[in-house]
Amino acid sequence: MLELDNNLFIFDYFKDNCKKNKYKDCGQLKDTDIPKDKDVFIFVSHGHYDHYDKEIFTFNADNVRYVFYKEVKAKNELENIFYMDEYENLSLGDINIKTYGSTDEGISFLISAESKIIFHAGDLNWWHWEGETLEEKEFAKNAYLSEIGKITEKNIDIAFFPVDPRLENSYYMGGEYFINNIKPKIFIPMHFQDVYDITDKFKKHMKENEKTQIFAIHERGEVIYKD
Repeated sequence: MLELDNNLFIFDYFKDNCKKNKYKDCGQLKDTDIPKDKDVFIFVSHGHYDHYDKEIFTFNADNVRYVFYKEVKAKNELENIFYMDEYENLSLGDINIKTYGSTDEGISFLISAESKIIFHAGDLNWWHWEGETLEEKEFAKNAYLSEIGKITEKNIDIAFFPVDPRLENSYYMGGEYFINNIKPKIFIPMHFQDVYDITDKFKKHMKENEKTQIFAIHERGEVIYKD
């Protein structure tokens, strides 16, 4: 969730199971967490369970709009749902949204709002899996480099990007390439499940980087940046 002065963005929300979680509030949003005095945009990059939960429709209000990947089917067809495919543009008031592709399913989002440029990768990453053949790894590499090459914006303020421990020794490759080539001002790791220490590990791996501020995340519900 990213909160600006006049807008609130929620990306790829999915509901945690409180009964199986040791955290008191499980990081879940409640209807009361949705401000009434801001425009709220809820983004769904694709339909994987860890990116989309129909719980988001409990947040439906006059100030809420949904931006969905076109293949994701909503619980109910509402007037405030906007569907997008890759490489499309959408303007909603003062918010401009541009989509890029993914190297898995769905799309990634580039958002211009309140003089900020925000990128959310969805499942766009360099998916270099141990155990795959050399041909499969080369295909994944080329797909990723090709997609990053399409991102022409070099003034991204905040980027949310996967740093996935399931990739084992290759966990850093996608994020490192993204930082070195796109150079966002702020990089926020995501898609690491509850393996929080991978974010510290990535930050240390990128210690020679001088252009991008990288945040490590240590607990659920953490406020990781506040201007």
